Amino acid sequence: MIIRGVDFHPEFEQVASVESDTGEFREQRLQHREEAETFYRELAAQGIEGRIGMEASGHAR
Repeated sequence: MIIRGVDFHPEFEQVASVESDTGEFREQRLQHREEAETFYRELAAQGIEGRIGMEASGHAR
């Protein structure tokens, strides 16, 4: 399973991911809305089980 944390900023989204089986860690900054849309569409297409945590304040509203 992949566990992701997402931090939303006015100009970008910061995504951190860890693969629970291997411990592989990855960080990614999504600079533009189009880049974020592509990222999330690709996640959906992969069909990999995962969990996503996101901030519950500020720009996430």
